[in-house]
Amino acid sequence: MKAILLIALIFCFANCSLETIGLRHKLSQIIQEHQSSLQEKQMSGGWIKQPLDEFEQQNNNIIKSTQDAIEDKFNLSKDGYQYEKLLQVTSQVVAGINYKVLVQYEKEDAKRIFEVQQFVVPWNPSANSITKVEEIISQNQ
Repeated sequence: MKAILLIALIFCFANCSLETIGLRHKLSQIIQEHQSSLQEKQMSGGWIKQPLDEFEQQNNNIIKSTQDAIEDKFNLSKDGYQYEKLLQVTSQVVAGINYKVLVQYEKEDAKRIFEVQQFVVPWNPSANSITKVEEIISQNQ
């Protein structure tokens, strides 16, 4: 009788241990999946790439101020360059929103790409400012 009881206890302990190991493995998988999904999401305060179509529809003022800043610094229209397209926009939420806007200008035989960074405070437009205007690429076709 004691032997049967001992075998039953060993079997129960082994079964419980196997269940615990299985639960630990499942918990480990859940944690790994969660960490992977967190890595795919944008970290707070990080730069986030914006969808271009949506950005163009909703942010004409940012695109216009980008074009104005480039024209003020480089006087492109004098050289025959025209705004061609928006290439990329990234944003960063701070005490407002920082934007990095990449745009392309072209004339018949040349292409130039510029980066403009702006700080925008939606609730206080007088605080908005252009923080960087830089030519990234200049190439003749």
